[in-house]
Amino acid sequence: MTRPSSIGPPKKFVRRVATLAKGRVFADAQASQSLATATRGPIVVTVGGVGQIVDGLSGQSTTTSGSSTSSTSTSANAVYPTAAGRVSTVLVAPGQSVSAGQTLMVVDDGGVANSAAAQAQIDLETALLELPPSARAGALDIALASVSLARQRLAQTRGPAPRADLSAAEAEVKKARADLAALLRPAQGPTAESLTAARSAIAVAERRLERLNGPPDPAAVATAEAEVKKAEADLEALVRSDRAQPVTQREIDAAKSAISAAKARLAKLLGPADAADVSAAQLELDRARAELAALLRPAPAPAPEAISAAEQALEAAKQKRTRVRQGATNVDVTAAQLELIRARTDLRTLRTAIRKASNGSSSSTADVPVRLGLLKIQGAQNRLSAAQAAQGQLSVTSPWSGTVSAVFVAEGARVDATTAVASVSDLDNLAVNVNLSEFDVAQVEVGMRAAVSVDALGGEVFAGSVEFVALTGTDTGGVVTFPVRVSLEDSEGLKPGMNTSVRIVVAKKANVVRVPLEAVSSNEEDQEFVVVLDESGQETEVQVETGLENNERIEIVSGIKAGTRVVLPEVTAAEEE
Repeated sequence: MTRPSSIGPPKKFVRRVATLAKGRVFADAQASQSLATATRGPIVVTVGGVGQIVDGLSGQSTTTSGSSTSSTSTSANAVYPTAAGRVSTVLVAPGQSVSAGQTLMVVDDGGVANSAAAQAQIDLETALLELPPSARAGALDIALASVSLARQRLAQTRGPAPRADLSAAEAEVKKARADLAALLRPAQGPTAESLTAARSAIAVAERRLERLNGPPDPAAVATAEAEVKKAEADLEALVRSDRAQPVTQREIDAAKSAISAAKARLAKLLGPADAADVSAAQLELDRARAELAALLRPAPAPAPEAISAAEQALEAAKQKRTRVRQGATNVDVTAAQLELIRARTDLRTLRTAIRKASNGSSSSTADVPVRLGLLKIQGAQNRLSAAQAAQGQLSVTSPWSGTVSAVFVAEGARVDATTAVASVSDLDNLAVNVNLSEFDVAQVEVGMRAAVSVDALGGEVFAGSVEFVALTGTDTGGVVTFPVRVSLEDSEGLKPGMNTSVRIVVAKKANVVRVPLEAVSSNEEDQEFVVVLDESGQETEVQVETGLENNERIEIVSGIKAGTRVVLPEVTAAEEE
């Protein structure tokens, strides 16, 4: 029967090892006896480990390696320029909220883009002068449309700010205040419950490893040797010369197979524990110790630079809210006015060129000159559009909305398309990255519920769900782990880089009969049973059918009822102490 488990090797194997030792356990049962009562309640099976908070963009680039979060974050959130040159102006600082398309910094290419745009404008005007009069109406319509568009933009800058912009500015101020408050909140140590659970996990893992590495049970060895002798005696009985009934070759082969199977069981008992089981138990112990060490690690105090950045972010958000409430600034209105003046100038230039061309042109309207002139205009317009696009690329804009987490360059630094100039993080959609063992990840599926406990917030628990499970693992020194990402439903007060304890619910049942895990044993026929103590003090082995199990309890599907007293092995008394 296969059941989910939060431990690497199958628990039935561990219980079978415990059963092999029941001879020496029950030898002292009269002197020291520990009991438990079967109760009704829930069984919840979880897997997990120590994880780390990452922002929404970094979470999407989860790798299968154990690389640090900082390197992953840089590659996922980095912003690159599209033009080469020197940084002339940096407009943002770490901690500042930005929207998609907002300018982060300006690059100076030494006037290359402006010169190209000016030359393209001259080429366009020259091509218009060479165009015959019959083909100029289309170019004039384009210029008139540009003037109309510039007028509309000027009217928008002079009007009140949209309600959506006001709401966004208010939200940025609230978020900046919450970030600063979370940073100034006193650090709290791990809760007593989390420390108790971590130490209990270490104790359980140590006992499992000791049982695997310990000597075999003498009673089990004696039973296996008796089975070998019995199988050999059965074969001798088949081939006796005084046997009345004839024996077939099939019966002889079956008897020999029984001898081989009995010898194999004996050899397995006398031989060392399976290397894979020992390795899995050692891995579970190392992981439990690492989780306890992470809980005991003191939380670092917030750096003065981080506090200063949070205060600056709050001030910047307030200033932005003030600007939005006041409407467009004089600079915005002036820019729109200049755009309108430029469009009108272009229209005036075009009309002048058309008039001059009409006064000095011949009456010839042959198709070849017209087509040649249109081609020249088209080429000049394409060059002008490319030059204007190059001018626009001098402004490095944010590809997405978020918070500036880092600025990598200073004013005057030389950059190109391969230089990361800033990092913009999505702090509104945080997630948790956690590496699971190969045993645990086999039980995890996308959509499973999870609980994330954050040490820096006093063990506060955040609800989440599994949104990514890696298809391949990473082998680090013989230990294979698989990255899993858990999305969070609420991330208020959390910051990327915070350490967490993640528990993913892989199975659960409510209102079932359950007993301590150590109460269930298995015999040589792989049948599970418990030792029941009746009212007179007599012990009786009762075969049971089990279901879900976790580190502490196991479900009893049939065999005993709630309220039944069961005998626990002697080691359980030490565990409870």
